[in-house]
Amino acid sequence: MPFALITFQSIINSLKAIVDFSIIWVLVYYILRIVRNNSRTVQIFKGIVLIIAMRFVAHKLSLTTLKALLDLLIQYGFLVVVIIFVPEIRAMLERLGKTSVFSALHSLSGNEKEKLVDELVDAATVLAERKTGALITLEQGHSLADYIKTGTPINSSVTSELLCSIFVTSTPLHDGAVIIQGDRIACASAYFPPTAQDLPTRYGARHRAAIGLSEVTDSVTIIVSEETGTISIAEGGKLREMDAASLREYLNLLIQNSEKEVSQSLGAHRKQRKFNLSKLNVDPIKIEKVDSSDLNLKSTEPTETNVEKRDFSKLMGIFKKKPKDTESKDKSSENEQDLTKSQDDSSQDEDVKTSDIEESVTKADDTNSSDKLNDEGGEPNESEER
Repeated sequence: MPFALITFQSIINSLKAIVDFSIIWVLVYYILRIVRNNSRTVQIFKGIVLIIAMRFVAHKLSLTTLKALLDLLIQYGFLVVVIIFVPEIRAMLERLGKTSVFSALHSLSGNEKEKLVDELVDAATVLAERKTGALITLEQGHSLADYIKTGTPINSSVTSELLCSIFVTSTPLHDGAVIIQGDRIACASAYFPPTAQDLPTRYGARHRAAIGLSEVTDSVTIIVSEETGTISIAEGGKLREMDAASLREYLNLLIQNSEKEVSQSLGAHRKQRKFNLSKLNVDPIKIEKVDSSDLNLKSTEPTETNVEKRDFSKLMGIFKKKPKDTESKDKSSENEQDLTKSQDDSSQDEDVKTSDIEESVTKADDTNSSDKLNDEGGEPNESEER
C-alpha cells in the first residue's frame, strides 16, 4: 500500500515523542537560564566544552593516552558536574517548587495598582534625593515566605511615608529589605543571599543581595544607593539603573502586564531611546558638530531626552552651581572691595589725626601769644596791682 494506515498506536507514539521533546526543551531552557545568570557557571560550562573538544581532537589524531584520560574524565563527569553545580541545581529545584501561576500583584484592582506604583515611586525618589539606602522587594509568582521569616513582620499598607521612615539610619529596621506582597508590606529588615557574580566595586551589599535574590526567584527589587543616590532594579540576575520616570513606566508594565510583555516593552523602549539618540546625533562621550539650521530647528522643538533630563533634575532636587571661574572672580572682586574700604578708612583716620594735630598746634600758638602780651604789659599783673 502506498500510504500506511494511521492507527491509534501511531498517534500515541507521536504524542509521546512530542511530550519527550517538550520535557527536554524545558530542561535545556532552565539550564541555559542558570548558565546565563551566573558568571561562575559560564566559566565551568566553557571548561566542559573545552574537554569535549580535546576528546574529539585526541580521537582524530590518535593520541591514545590523552584519549584514555579524557574518556575516564567524561565517564565520571556526570558526578563531577552534579557536585560542582549543587547550589545551582538546588536553586533551580527551589524555583520549580515555589512557582505559582497567579501573582498577588496581578490580583489587585486598577486603583490599587495605580496607588501602589505612586507610593513606590514617591518613596524611591525621596530616598534617592536624601541618599538613603533602601531595598524594596516585590513578590511575584515565587513565594518569599522563607525570606519573610528572617525579617520583622509588619502587615501594613504600602505608603511612601512608612517606607521612608523604615529606612532612616537611626531606626532599627533600616538594615535589610522590605518585602511587599500585593499591596501590603509583609516585613522589614529581611535578609537575602548575596550573589556570586563578580560585580564592580561601586556596588555594595544591597546590590549584591538584590541580584542574589533575583537569581533564585522571579521577584523584582528596587535598590537605592546610599553613596550615589541612584535608583536600580534587580530582576533575573541583572541590574538596571533608572530614573523616576523609567521606574514608573517599568512598574506599570510589571504590575499590569505579564513578565513576557514587560520584557518586550522594555526592549522596545530601549530601541526607541537608541533611535532617538541616533536621530539627534548625540554621542555618549562627546557631541558632534551640527549646522546652524539644525540647531534652530532643534531649539524650537525640545526632544524627549531633554524633557526627561529637566524633569529628572527637578525631581531629584539637583540645582546648578556657579562655575569655579565666576566664583574666583567674585571672591577677587570682594577682596579688592575690602582692600579699598580699608584704605579709605586708614586715610580718613590719618586726616582726623592731622586735623587734631593742627588744632593742638594752633591752640599752643594762641596760648603763647597771650602769654607774650601779658609779659609786655598789655594786661596788669598781680604784682603791679598790689
